[in-house]
Amino acid sequence: MHIKIYTDISCPFSYIGRKNFEKALAEFKADEPINVEYASYELDNQAPQSTDKNMYEVLAEKHEKPMEEIKEMVAHIVEEGKKAGIDFNMDQVIPVNTRDAHRLLKLAYEFGLGESMLDALQQAYFIEGKNINDKDVLLEIAKDNRIPEVRAAEVINDPSLFLENVIGDFNMAKVNKVRTLPYYIFDDKFAISGAREPRHYTIALNKTLKSK
Repeated sequence: MHIKIYTDISCPFSYIGRKNFEKALAEFKADEPINVEYASYELDNQAPQSTDKNMYEVLAEKHEKPMEEIKEMVAHIVEEGKKAGIDFNMDQVIPVNTRDAHRLLKLAYEFGLGESMLDALQQAYFIEGKNINDKDVLLEIAKDNRIPEVRAAEVINDPSLFLENVIGDFNMAKVNKVRTLPYYIFDDKFAISGAREPRHYTIALNKTLKSK
């Protein structure tokens, strides 16, 4: 069974969905191997390399909504995060461009460390309040996740490396008509979108297994 999941490091629903999906997967019994592929999807590839704005200001500007409404929306996300075991620290989020982080993530998959790296990047962004567009921050995260330092530094400092992979994922997402993150494609047969509860992923896994 192959499951492709489109995700962005800076998307809180992708983070919530991943935690809930992993819970479902951990309890799911299947006689065949299950291959999970996380594909890159940049929600805003024009996001700044650095910013003085906080996440609330960026969201209010992007969605053209009053700050009070944005804070209510974020509070709801925080509550959903708690249910999934995530302690979002939204006040400390630095809303910057995620392209370099996505490129580094592609490198991590070459070493079989993609999922641990994705978890580390999302934690750095949403919980630790780190600037995941900062080269030193990215290198430290890579080292902490056992990615060879020389290779990681090479990717971080050369914006052309793995760029084609990241853009390729995004273009294929458009072909698959992805509009909401996270987006799950099960064995190229059917898809579900958005952060769901673990039981919904279990239903999808069983449906995929029965369709073989």
